[in-house]
Amino acid sequence: MRTVGIIAEYNPFHTGHAYHIQKAKELSGADYAVVVMSPDFVQRGEPAVFDKYTRAHMALLNGADLVVELPVCYATGSAEYFAEGAVALLDRLGVVDALCFGAEQADPELFGRVAAVLAEEPRPYKEKLREQLRLGNTFPQARSEALIHCLCMNADASSDSCRSGGRTIRDPKELSAFLNAPNNILGLEYCRALLVQKSAILPLPVSRDGSDFNSVSLNGGYCSAAALRRGITDNSPGDKLFRYIPENCRELFAAAKSRAVTQEELLPFLVQKLLSCDSFDSVFDLSPELSDRIRSLRYACVGKSYGQVIASLKTRQLTEARVRRALLHLILDLRSEDILDFRTNGTVFYARILGLKRSASPLLHAIRRSCTIPFLTKPAHALRFLNGHATQMWKQDLFASHLYRSIPVYRTHMEFHSEYEISPLVL
Repeated sequence: MRTVGIIAEYNPFHTGHAYHIQKAKELSGADYAVVVMSPDFVQRGEPAVFDKYTRAHMALLNGADLVVELPVCYATGSAEYFAEGAVALLDRLGVVDALCFGAEQADPELFGRVAAVLAEEPRPYKEKLREQLRLGNTFPQARSEALIHCLCMNADASSDSCRSGGRTIRDPKELSAFLNAPNNILGLEYCRALLVQKSAILPLPVSRDGSDFNSVSLNGGYCSAAALRRGITDNSPGDKLFRYIPENCRELFAAAKSRAVTQEELLPFLVQKLLSCDSFDSVFDLSPELSDRIRSLRYACVGKSYGQVIASLKTRQLTEARVRRALLHLILDLRSEDILDFRTNGTVFYARILGLKRSASPLLHAIRRSCTIPFLTKPAHALRFLNGHATQMWKQDLFASHLYRSIPVYRTHMEFHSEYEISPLVL
């Protein structure tokens, strides 16, 4: 039995995602596909447009056999944290043979070469990184320059330390394009996490087809999730969006569209935190510089939209994405101390099922034999199996899910259901 792993947000699920699941099984020769999926909040530092159960349902209808939830502290972190948590979760299941991810350039050797430098962080790389940060570049810009310095032939003085085998990369422009492609950035973090965690899972990049990652245009054979989110927010006609939604998901999509959650609906929760907290230093991923800016500008933020708050806090060194994630961590009460404890004591402590197929029973039996962490099928029973760091991670996940679910409840007056009342989807 072969199993392929996929790490995804499906925000929202579309035809490109269905193609990826199909391609992942095909390229890996897998019998089953296990998806580690973000919960109700995503890596951009925003709420997912549709709730996690709707997105898991769509994935199961289109080739996924099992969907497990990525803990919220990793799902809302930077690419490094996101990849670290998701790879650890796949690895702990004990059955995943390959990790298939979309990439602008599906070059396994190049991914391996760059990921090796990121995992080892040789001296020339670290020195160049520090130099670029001192010049005022953002961390992504500084890291890109350090990698180019380390891996290209014009860095002769550091080539012995940075080249770990394989072909030499001679063209800085080629490497720069590779490093700045959005899907490649995340793919590199997956590869680095596999190396650091000494996982036996094989990385398997597949060429991404369709619109650019950040495109907001509804055109071409496949569109981006960003374009669909824009269409949902702008209340575009259903038939315009349905072109990019698998036919077997369109009814689910239409129902979820009326309950879609937006970033602006987080504003009351943010204002409460801004007014009630005197210190922001302990918030996960919130730098001293950003903490100082929030402290000095917090009263000026009252009365502004969520987007305006982000714009007022953003600087050249603090990217919009970094600010969004930091504010979300403030709202969700995610603390640096907790995340440090998680990372140093096992990374992930349980695998929580969101949905599965009945036909995947052999996969479930294999996971139960091989999984090195509790495999949670019923939230109501979770605390029987969890303690210590696992309990704290579980409380974070519960709070995030309940906060998210409260938003459409107040807007639509639908009945609120806690996570303890909801069982995994079984198709």
